[in-house]
Amino acid sequence: MKKNYLKIIIYSLVITGVGVFVIDYFSHLVFSDPMETVPYFLTKAALYFVFSLLFLSFVDLKNKRFLKVFIAGVVVSLLWGFYYNILPAVMDSVFNIDFYPFGIVLSGLTFLGMGLLGTGVAFGVVHTAAFVGGYYVTVLIERIMRRR
Repeated sequence: MKKNYLKIIIYSLVITGVGVFVIDYFSHLVFSDPMETVPYFLTKAALYFVFSLLFLSFVDLKNKRFLKVFIAGVVVSLLWGFYYNILPAVMDSVFNIDFYPFGIVLSGLTFLGMGLLGTGVAFGVVHTAAFVGGYYVTVLIERIMRRR
C-alpha cells in the first residue's frame, strides 16, 4: 500500500498543534504553578511532531486503533518525561553536569498542589491525553472531509 506522506505530515502537525498548543498548554495554564516557558512548549512540539510522523508512518491502525493510539500516547509521554525529568537528574547525579532543558524542572512545578509524585503522574496523564486527543482530532477531520 502506498503511503500518503503529505497527509502524514499534515496530521502530524494537527496532532502536535492540538496536543501541545491546546491540551497541554491549557492544562499548564489552568492547573500548574508556575506556568511553563515558551521554549518548553516549542521543544515538546518538536518531539510530538517527530513522534507523530514515525507513528503515522509505521503503525497499522486498522485493528485495535484506540489501544495502539493510547500506547503511543504513553510512549511519547514517557519519552518527554525521560528527556525533561530523568535525564537532568542522571546528568546531575552521575556526571555532575547541570543539564536542565528548556523550562522549569518538575520539582519546581506543582499540579494543583499535589506534590512531586502527584504532579509527575498528572503531567504524564496530560501528556498522554495530548497525543491521544490530537490524534482523534485528525480522525474527526478525516470524517468531516469524507462527508463532503
